[in-house]
Amino acid sequence: MTDIKSRSQARKERTLAARRRMIGAAYRLFCEKGYVATTMEAIAREAHIAVPTLYFTFRTKGAILGEVLGAAVMGFDDPVGPEDAPWYRAFEGESDPRRAIRILVDNTAPILRRVAPLLAATHAAAGDPEVTAISELSEERRRDGYRVIVRQLAAKGGLRKGLTAARATDILLVLLGPQLFDALESGRGWSPVETNRWVVEVLSQQLLPS
Repeated sequence: MTDIKSRSQARKERTLAARRRMIGAAYRLFCEKGYVATTMEAIAREAHIAVPTLYFTFRTKGAILGEVLGAAVMGFDDPVGPEDAPWYRAFEGESDPRRAIRILVDNTAPILRRVAPLLAATHAAAGDPEVTAISELSEERRRDGYRVIVRQLAAKGGLRKGLTAARATDILLVLLGPQLFDALESGRGWSPVETNRWVVEVLSQQLLPS
């Protein structure tokens, strides 16, 4: 019985390792060549697996994109949702809203830097219904998460006078978004430290009482 369990566990581990290779290969190729130019065959070669195995696992390239986007958010090796990560507990427990914003930015920024090139890679596929649906779902999840963050910041000391929760969420979506980080760092040559510091300063000014 132990041998059977060991073999079953070994198969599960091999399957998981192969799946991670496929997702990692797709991420690299999407970011390098773009979503449209990347073929299923190219992903299979990059991952060192058979093409039928790739199709059996994901069915479509759009399904791979959804998995890759999720991995970019949660991490490729040991995926953890942001709300389940230790830093999120630190953000929730921090009573000073400005320090809480710093925790938020410092730990969200690496996620945004992983997601940014992937979003750029899908730009040419904007008319693809599957890609559009994946992008819209991802953005809606980000909005929902930021709504929760706004409520928590408000509970830590209130929002800036006259600022509604909806408008505060909009500000977070723009200032704590992959496009802004990519524009400052890839487009303008800002360092990650400079970007994080600036975003913390502006978010504090825009969201919190003076």
